[in-house]
Amino acid sequence: MALDFLAEFDQPDCRRLPVGYRFDPTDDVLVCFYLKKKVYNLTLPYHAILDFDVFQTEPWLLPGDLNAFKDRRYYFFDIRQREFDNMDIRPAGNGEWRTIEKNMELDLPSQFFVGKKNTLVFWWKKQGNQHIMTRWMMHEFRLTTVIQPTKISAVGAYRIFKRKLEKPLRNNIIRPVVIDFTMEDATACPPPPPMSP
Repeated sequence: MALDFLAEFDQPDCRRLPVGYRFDPTDDVLVCFYLKKKVYNLTLPYHAILDFDVFQTEPWLLPGDLNAFKDRRYYFFDIRQREFDNMDIRPAGNGEWRTIEKNMELDLPSQFFVGKKNTLVFWWKKQGNQHIMTRWMMHEFRLTTVIQPTKISAVGAYRIFKRKLEKPLRNNIIRPVVIDFTMEDATACPPPPPMSP
């Protein structure tokens, strides 16, 4: 019974949102409002972002109902407790997150803080050293100060989602209409005689 209570506590509490709304903050809001409050240990409005080490498992095994919505994005806070040999390739479960875009600066409405964003894609380990790229993506957000831009916050915010498949455009192909004006048998229907004035 106590374990059921803890299991409910670990789930993101998006039930407080009005019907028809979902928790999907922009990069600026995620960094300036949620991550900044987490770094300074301030109270967050509701339990929508879980504290979880996103590098301990594959993305499809993260807490939360990952099958509830197709286009849903999942948000986590993670305190960087482990050191990675290579920050561009980070092991996670039976695979690894590989960086495809690094240290993109966010244009924040703050004079004191700078937001950094990394984009990673998950590669699943199939056999031996063979990896397969999946559709799972991660945006990692960190906060730094303008005064000390090399000192990055230990707490990060993570947005994890599955990319949509691109649909083939086979039904949208426009085929040209060709009208053949040539005559197959000219004797069957001769051209009309010229008109006299």
